[in-house]
Amino acid sequence: METRAFGRTGKQVSVLGMGTLRFENPDDVEAMAEVVYHAFERGVNYFDTAPMYSKDRSETIVGRAVPEMRKTGRPFFVTSKSCASEAKYVRKDLERSLERLNVEAIDFYYVWSLIQPHQLGERRAGGALDEFRKAKEEGLVKHLCVSTHLGHEHVVAMLDESEGLFEGVLLGLNALNGRMRLSAIREAARRGMGIGTMNSLAGGLLTAYAEHFEFLKRPEDVSILDTALRFNLSVPEVCVALVGFRNKQDVDTAVDAVERIQLLNASELETFMDRVDASWEGFCTRCNYCAGCPVGVPVLHLMEAYNHHRLKGPDHPKGVLDRLRSHWAMPDFLEHMNACTACGRCERACTQHLPILDRFTEIRALAEAEAKRGVKPKVRH
Repeated sequence: METRAFGRTGKQVSVLGMGTLRFENPDDVEAMAEVVYHAFERGVNYFDTAPMYSKDRSETIVGRAVPEMRKTGRPFFVTSKSCASEAKYVRKDLERSLERLNVEAIDFYYVWSLIQPHQLGERRAGGALDEFRKAKEEGLVKHLCVSTHLGHEHVVAMLDESEGLFEGVLLGLNALNGRMRLSAIREAARRGMGIGTMNSLAGGLLTAYAEHFEFLKRPEDVSILDTALRFNLSVPEVCVALVGFRNKQDVDTAVDAVERIQLLNASELETFMDRVDASWEGFCTRCNYCAGCPVGVPVLHLMEAYNHHRLKGPDHPKGVLDRLRSHWAMPDFLEHMNACTACGRCERACTQHLPILDRFTEIRALAEAEAKRGVKPKVRH
């Protein structure tokens, strides 16, 4: 499998990385460790883990495979993350991850999940960033990185504020939000950072509604997975694209796709994004510029769920409601929406210029109609 230099770290990482959030049976550690080793045998050398992934067993599963991978003498890299704001909890997370992963040092350790612009400052104030630096000085971490869902201008501000702390960044990139993400990716690469991408299947949207995205596929594409991976890996700044593997079949499907696809050149990449822009109009791209509602309305979750309503069509009015309750675990979504003051901040921030408040009204109407029909909501427990 092709490898790419991860920024200035000197590490050559496989262009396909293994996400470990979705093991199909995390209770069977041995069987899932075989999935990890199978991915390694197929050429994957980058393994992305975190506390709480796969029923909090992800690190343990990867750690079970580590000794076997080490025996081969071939390079591989493990990651983990901490979202703690206080130094003592960062240290606790790190020590637990080291033990579970069965390593003396974690190759890439991530300041995890910066979603709001103020969060980096909070973690600095709590001593978390100093603890990350200390862990690297002690040799417990080889490279410090950051995982973020911030929009472009906030990513740039974050990189300025972190003063060269990070050697790599993990960002959400997929065929549907490329136009929104490329500027941040290119700015990070300009600073010599390694770039990893997550959410390459748009949170499952591309595969769940593949028939709606046939226009993006090439004649030779076996599935929409080919299309999705081709897009991410055609961005030259991207070093590794993560795909979550449930089992060995998922590994083979993704590796086979990477090995057969022909990447897009710069002109073809631009044409691809133009086609998306023309056909994806009116859909939420999850850029998250709407974050920071003054009264705490989770606008992104509501608009992402509305995508499913549009894709399912009017014959499936529960699409958005089930998505909110099950995927986003928001049985009380109406309470959040009723807190809305209609100030319009989210609409002004929306890069797609979506009629967010009108969509709120439509979601409320769907919920009210469901209640009148006496339908019992499905709620994830």
